[in-house]
Amino acid sequence: MHNALDMLNVCIAPTRLCNLRCEHCYIAPELLSDRSQMSEEVYRKTFDKIEELFKADRKVSKINVELLGGELTMMPLAFWERNLPWTLERMASWDALYDAEASLIWCTNLIFKDPGYVDLLNRMGEQYPAGIDLFVPWEPDTNRFKKDLRLLPRYLQTLKAITGIRRRTLCVTMSQAVIADGPEFLVDTFLPAGITDITCDMLYPAGSGKTYFSRACSYGDVSQFILDLHALLPNSVELSPMVEMEAACRTLTHYHYAGNDTYDIEVEPSGEVTFNSSFTGEESRFGTQTLHILDESFAAKTIFNNTPELALRHRMPYPECKACEFAVVCSGGWAWHKQLSPEQQRIVSHGDCAGLKRLWEHAKRSVGIHAADRSEYISMVARRAKVGSLNRRRLESSSANPVKESEFRGAYEEFFTCCEPNSLIEMVDGELHQKDWIERLFFYDAIGCQVSTDGEWYSRAARQGGEELFRHIVYRNYHFLSFDPGAVAGEVLANPDWELAKELKGVLHGGTNTTPVRKDELFEFAATLSVQLPRETSDAFS
Repeated sequence: MHNALDMLNVCIAPTRLCNLRCEHCYIAPELLSDRSQMSEEVYRKTFDKIEELFKADRKVSKINVELLGGELTMMPLAFWERNLPWTLERMASWDALYDAEASLIWCTNLIFKDPGYVDLLNRMGEQYPAGIDLFVPWEPDTNRFKKDLRLLPRYLQTLKAITGIRRRTLCVTMSQAVIADGPEFLVDTFLPAGITDITCDMLYPAGSGKTYFSRACSYGDVSQFILDLHALLPNSVELSPMVEMEAACRTLTHYHYAGNDTYDIEVEPSGEVTFNSSFTGEESRFGTQTLHILDESFAAKTIFNNTPELALRHRMPYPECKACEFAVVCSGGWAWHKQLSPEQQRIVSHGDCAGLKRLWEHAKRSVGIHAADRSEYISMVARRAKVGSLNRRRLESSSANPVKESEFRGAYEEFFTCCEPNSLIEMVDGELHQKDWIERLFFYDAIGCQVSTDGEWYSRAARQGGEELFRHIVYRNYHFLSFDPGAVAGEVLANPDWELAKELKGVLHGGTNTTPVRKDELFEFAATLSVQLPRETSDAFS
């Protein structure tokens, strides 16, 4: 199935030092005492590189930047006096230049050592009212607020004092303790303190979360909690999951709540880049080689090394996704739960699915639509496919030599020097720099290359990537890469055990696109076969 992913999410950690010691934290414990600080040069260069990456990957359209720690206010106040207004100006320019809906999220535990931070945040919120969100956590059973919630009054006092920032979000990590307290506790405690938005996160097994995961609640508990909370909130307070779902169910696009973003990269205080912000220390998702924000080939290396995470975001490992009308945009629900162990799945997987379908159905009823209108999005992907097809013909007719992957098996740096946009690529069997065929195709697709499909390419592709690779082709998760539809169909149907082969055969035998499950791309692919192929060849597929 197609997955509409388009978000560049970047987490920047200028420091990992923290002034609290919670029982549960995704940050590796040894980092929370590390006094290392990001230099101003690295910090500002990071935004240059974010923009470079945004322009290099032709499939992303939105930018989200999270500033987090540790605790951000453990940095010197003077650092942020210089750099926070600079950051907001820079991101405002992205919004104007690229319509990227660029937003900056300031994540904090609200236990400030320097009261000057309250004044700074108020000034920034007043000067950039649409530019900065305050993001504060609520995890009641982590001992974050000490015995008898001793630090909670200080937390609430700071929250009440930050009046200049228009959007103040409470992030509730859903645990059994949250369910026990009930949604009324959130309403009674945090709305009087100035919270304007509530979102709900899930526990996931990173850092101390591996042992803490036993306190997770089920998907059904989460759905019911959110529905009950939604009924209690005044119109002046948003509930982010519902707001996002209500917007996304109209077009089945632009949904980021469950973490299925194109990128979720982390920039450490040193400037090192990793590829899943939820994993730190030894658990980090590293690239093939260490990647630093100052690397001259930063954009290409980031796109390349992010592809395993991107492929995971596209996967929907649950049987119920196959029959769900929201799967196109939900992409299998919680990104961090797609690789849970069977024991962990048993804790959470009842009462609802990982994508919280009960909430999607509620959102659809709330907006009063019968079916989503994907026409604008499908037209955009079709335009991209046309651009790719024209580029492929141009490359095949040019005299330029193709880039041969076989020449770069042991040449990592040279690969990124030679593999430029608008190159024709000859692929080699097996992995290249620890990336398989599915992942490398995502890389080539993003930067504007085409692959040479001469000879036995399609049968090789079936051996190298199996049904998953062909599913990405048929359902247009590769937007710009151009393939021969007849050869694709032939290889799919030559593997009758594939579910994709059964789906395609059903469409070719007269199936109609009338079910709630959105398989628009499959029907368009089948229509392409009948239009582009000779009659006798087309009939052979029926």
